[in-house]
Amino acid sequence: MRIFRFEHGGLLRFMRAFHLLTTIGEETALLEFYDCDLKLVVVSHDLHVILHIRPPLLLHYCTPQTFSRYFKIHLKELYNLLSDKICHSSWMDFNLDRGLQPLATLTFQNDESGDAPLSLTSIVKVTKAEDKEDFSEVTSTKFVSLDSNQFKRIVREFISFDKVGVVLTNSQVMFSSESGEITFSVKDNECIIGGVDVEERIEYSVKLRPTKFFNDLASWIERVWFHHETTKTNIVMSAPIGFESRLTITLLE
Repeated sequence: MRIFRFEHGGLLRFMRAFHLLTTIGEETALLEFYDCDLKLVVVSHDLHVILHIRPPLLLHYCTPQTFSRYFKIHLKELYNLLSDKICHSSWMDFNLDRGLQPLATLTFQNDESGDAPLSLTSIVKVTKAEDKEDFSEVTSTKFVSLDSNQFKRIVREFISFDKVGVVLTNSQVMFSSESGEITFSVKDNECIIGGVDVEERIEYSVKLRPTKFFNDLASWIERVWFHHETTKTNIVMSAPIGFESRLTITLLE
């Protein structure tokens, strides 16, 4: 059963996002299929990261109806397989069989390989999994948003510290550690702040771990949001990586 297809441009974009997931240090990811999107979920003791992918980046997308929507898949095995095939492929189909021991079949085709398009098939092991707690739902209207240059400053300055203090008001946000502080102001167009009242002062801390993940993230995204969830203790970051995809990152205490 074909679940989705990536064409070459979409496959390249997916690979770059998928590379970020492999830098977290976990061996497996949870593959979740929904009516409107696909999620790749990686959970570590520091982070809960979700890569959301939606049509039209996902072509011919359909949700599995006859078996579980949740599967575990080996991150590096899949990444190495895709890395080996991506440069010579016009598109890739992701298929799931209906057996008791599910398998994912990846079909790659190169439409530019002469009169007879070259087609290659590879097998990736998947195992059925239970649904996990959904950290991805952003419910708060309180947020600060920074562009990539401001976020890079934070990563460069504070990446070596276990905790980075954050103080948020309706006019500015300050990030600080033992080494010093960086302040971004709404008035100077250095950040966007929403949902914070005039007299309100919000304080929390974040941990930029693992370092490779945040270094790679800072070099790629165009903008990032820090959402303060008043009903939860965790801070949620979100970063669009295109019209059809985004990363949602829960910073675990």
